[in-house]
Amino acid sequence: MTDERLSSPNSKRGQLQRACLALLRQHELEDGGLPTSARFIYYELVQSGVVSKKAKKPKPGQKGRRSDQDMGEALTFLREAGLVPWEWIVDETRSIAVWRFAPSVAEYIADTVDKARIDLWDDNPPPMIITESRSLAGVLDTLAAEYLVPITATNGQVGGHLHTQVAPRLEVGQRVLYLGDHDWQGHQIEANTRRVLERLVGGELDWRRLAITEEQVRDADPPLPVISKPDKRYQPVRYHDAVETEALGQSAIVRIVRDCLDALLPEPIEDVLERERDQQQDVVALLREHQ
Repeated sequence: MTDERLSSPNSKRGQLQRACLALLRQHELEDGGLPTSARFIYYELVQSGVVSKKAKKPKPGQKGRRSDQDMGEALTFLREAGLVPWEWIVDETRSIAVWRFAPSVAEYIADTVDKARIDLWDDNPPPMIITESRSLAGVLDTLAAEYLVPITATNGQVGGHLHTQVAPRLEVGQRVLYLGDHDWQGHQIEANTRRVLERLVGGELDWRRLAITEEQVRDADPPLPVISKPDKRYQPVRYHDAVETEALGQSAIVRIVRDCLDALLPEPIEDVLERERDQQQDVVALLREHQ
């Protein structure tokens, strides 16, 4: 990959920049591949052997570096150099609040009509997507918005968020689509999340794990990488074999979730979106008439 903006191909920095750029361009070609997160890029680099998950040992008198720091610097370089758009990579840990306004209420409504959505779920509660990691929720956010399904990340064991934000949006029998790591700790996190939510809503939820499942691990070709994952809830720390959700790859995860949502919809999403666009155009024409 030749581009004068990249560091020397003979340097570690230049090689990592090129590996990150190649992965991002591959994501660009995949359905649901963008936007992505640094977490997914990091995991793909680990799988391909470009990056090691083991942190580098610091030299005497120096601070240690996380195993993903060099990659983070490479991604920042690519974006600052204009080699990839900034919006290709999302940061699910930060947000900004902005407010819409217009010269008049009529213009405000007209300019907002294209944001109006109609029910996809036939007046029934939509399924809720719950992920174990924030990075996974971040890359699924656009898909969740398209299908009008709520989405949240537990980010490990969590109590307050389930009580104040998640449970009030659920009811008995509602479907939950869960995505989490396939390991001892991941299954405990899922079990606790389900137990807390079902206690709070007062009955069973229609719970389904979409990833990672035993079947996905068993049938993967090539095999999904297995890592030794520390469980710091124990003292001393215990280690368990784990297959992380990101091992499936972003496009595969997006496809799994989309296929599931399509199967659950009362009618094809294309039909509803066409009806939605027609209604939006009718409302805009009506508003323009009265301006």
